[in-house]
Amino acid sequence: MRIKQKGKCLRRIATGLSLAIMVFGASSGCGGGSMQPQRKQTVLDTDFDDAKVGARESQNMAASMGIIEDPELNEYLNAIGKRMIPFAPRRPFKYTFQIVDQASPNAFALPGGHIYVSRGLMTLVNTEDELACVIGHEITHAAERHAAARQEFNRRINPFSMGYLRAGQLAAYGRDQERDADRGGQILAAKAGWNPSGMATFMQDLGAMDRLSIGWSRLPGFFDSHPSSPERAATASTRGQNLAWVPRPHIAGTHLDFLDKLAGLTVGEDPKEGIFEKTRFLHLDMDFSLRFPDNWRLINDRDVVGAIAPGQKAFIALRIEGPGDDPQAMAKKVIETELFQARAKIHSEMPVQVGQYPGYRLDAQVSAARTSVSMTFIAYKGYIFRIDTVSRTGQLNQYLGRGRAVARSFRPLTTQEKSLFELVELEIVEARGNESLAQLSARTNNKIDLGTTAVLNDLFIDSRLTSGQPIKIGKGRPYRPEEAPEVPEALNESLEKTSPTANP
Repeated sequence: MRIKQKGKCLRRIATGLSLAIMVFGASSGCGGGSMQPQRKQTVLDTDFDDAKVGARESQNMAASMGIIEDPELNEYLNAIGKRMIPFAPRRPFKYTFQIVDQASPNAFALPGGHIYVSRGLMTLVNTEDELACVIGHEITHAAERHAAARQEFNRRINPFSMGYLRAGQLAAYGRDQERDADRGGQILAAKAGWNPSGMATFMQDLGAMDRLSIGWSRLPGFFDSHPSSPERAATASTRGQNLAWVPRPHIAGTHLDFLDKLAGLTVGEDPKEGIFEKTRFLHLDMDFSLRFPDNWRLINDRDVVGAIAPGQKAFIALRIEGPGDDPQAMAKKVIETELFQARAKIHSEMPVQVGQYPGYRLDAQVSAARTSVSMTFIAYKGYIFRIDTVSRTGQLNQYLGRGRAVARSFRPLTTQEKSLFELVELEIVEARGNESLAQLSARTNNKIDLGTTAVLNDLFIDSRLTSGQPIKIGKGRPYRPEEAPEVPEALNESLEKTSPTANP
């Protein structure tokens, strides 16, 4: 949940109601999430269609996940990708290569040559060869137009798709296409002068990472539908040994040069987005917390903070509605704008008290989305927070109790909760001769657990290290909130421009 970024105004957090089309509308399209009539599906018949859909979804991707703004690292990533493009099938795409702000190791391609890797993947790769093979894999998906071969993606889209999940559906391929991309990625890397065996070592590390019980929330990744199986890793290993290739100098001159490019990347969840402590969401910048139901799937990304019920029958979502201290006035504004545009029927509304804070609750039915919603507005520190409980029409009563319990749990952070916020960044340190990984971790105050540290460095937990061996660790420091949010007028303007229910 992004509250503020680089001095800009508060970001809008997606509303539960505006997500209803995506959540419960089985026929919603890739660009869903609007109460307006759905856009006609774009069929990927041509390269032009690929470029059109990719350009649209890349904008959604930037808004939903965030792009890492590191000019040097981005230049490096683009240099790797561009070295392989001449060996790929010719397409009139303008390939782009970017790093998305996602903690889990991930890579994907949108139609039209938009290639992404996550910062979690960047912290996982151990060599330039591995990174080149991953990028080659995604170039293959784009160049072979694998999305166009799956014209049913629009109807098969997960009805719970939100933001990055929509793009994830575009980047979800069949098993044969994944195998083709594995092969293509290794061939592209080999032709461009990288060791094609990097694909196998990366898959082994990815599989090891997935098997770990890591200490941060793992967002759904686009590798999830086709995880790195032992079969794929073995096939990649055999292929890598048999592909002919002529080594070319790496773009990063040495292994240490490569690792130094990764230093400073955030490891795990970014505390400025808020964190989950079990089922309680904590946000230090805005000094609030609330608890979601047990056994619900927790979501925290730039678009939405919330929880999805088992069986995907309901969800509860949090947003900041805007500046103000009158929850009833804000509820009236929502009725006159968002609910009016959605042709919602208001069933009830009343003032409520949430702890020591004034609130207002309204229940409504949105026939067009076949959903019911209960909204609770809470005035807190000059802003109106809104908590939506949404389910299919006729089922809301089953979830009202949980939704209202979430609203009642809203409160400021405790002193102990404030102490939980820590920013962990990747750092490269030198090992001492015959030092164990555990000894190095203790000596350097490594904040990453031992199992994950081993995987990040392609080592075994009991490995003995050599003198001067570069090792990736996590350097922790207390997270400090950014300065106070800026003028409300900027927020109001941003909300109007980005509202999914605004008139086109």
